[in-house]
This record gives sequence, structure tokens and C-alpha cells, in this order.
Amino acid sequence: MIKGDSSEYNLITDQIQKLQIGDVCLTCEIGLREGLGTKTIIDAVRKQEPKFYKHIAIDPYGDLSYEHYDGEGNVVAGYTEEMKQRTVSHLYKVYPEFTFFHMTDDYFFDTMSQGHQFCIENTLMLYGLYKVVHLDGPHTTKAVIDELSFFIPRIDSKGLIIIDDYPDIQMGIVDMLLKTYNFNVATKGDNKIVYQKEI
Repeated sequence: MIKGDSSEYNLITDQIQKLQIGDVCLTCEIGLREGLGTKTIIDAVRKQEPKFYKHIAIDPYGDLSYEHYDGEGNVVAGYTEEMKQRTVSHLYKVYPEFTFFHMTDDYFFDTMSQGHQFCIENTLMLYGLYKVVHLDGPHTTKAVIDELSFFIPRIDSKGLIIIDDYPDIQMGIVDMLLKTYNFNVATKGDNKIVYQKEI
């Protein structure tokens, strides 16, 4: 069963519904957990019926000890292997668009910087522009800035970056970074903020 450990998933749906999505679409979530963020993104993109669509989810699981929030110190949050098996197996059954990377976000950045392979008319092609990215992994300011440094140059025209638990990070520096690269706030709630690329 797919669950969420956050709130305001409707903001994701509402903003994706406003996008103009072309034939090829790539989306991503950092921090799969119990799958509701990924399910929400895929369901919303599916309504626009892109011809070729892949959604990437990245999560190391494994009950790792790491800093989830600024100044908190390392903690184990209970993202177990059993949770991974349950969530990932369900998503693979229901969503052929779904691809899972069992790794940390920084390892993904090191190894997948060139893009993701699509099979188009029996030919493998590399595509690396993301239409929607949901940042719901580590919620430290440093982690979010590292994630933005990877994704900002790889966001498609008018694409979205969604930051979860934004009140817990230093949004001054994050907002300045995004606005420097022509991203502006599309909407925000108490827990999630959505930026859209203006060009």
C-alpha cells in the first residue's frame, strides 16, 4: 500500500496539471519512502499522455544514520529494507514508467549526470531534462543546495522543482539560488513550496 509521510500532495498535482508536457517526459523524486510523492507525480503526468515517460525515484533505505534536518545530528528514521521491498514492488507492478535507483542522492549525481535511457522506436536514446523534480530526501540546507546544483541546469523549459519541509531549511539562500537561475515561486503551502523555471 502506498502511503505518504508528508502533506500537501495536492500542490504537486495542481502544478503538474498546468504544465504543457511534450512527447518525452522525465520526472524524479529524491526520497521515495512509502511512495505517495512518486504516485502523485506519475498520476498527474499520465493525464497528459506523453508518448515516452519515465519517472526516477532515488532512495538508499537501509535504516541509514544521517542528518535529516539542520542541527539535528545523525538519526535513524526507520526507512527499512522491508519498506523498500513493499513500496518498490507495488510501484513496479502498477506503473511501467517507474524506475528505482537504490542509492544515495550524491551517488546518483556522480553516476547519472548524462541523463536517463529511453527506448524509442527500438533505439536507446539518452535524455536528461527533467520536467518535475520533488526533493523529499535529506532536509538539511546543504543537501538541498547540493540537489539544486545538480538539477537546476537539467530542468526542462517551464519545469518544476518541489521542495518538501521547506520551513526547516535556510530558505533565504535556497530562494536566492533558484531566482538567480530564473526560477520563481509558483505556489507554496505550509510544508511544500513549488518553483517553476520561467524560461
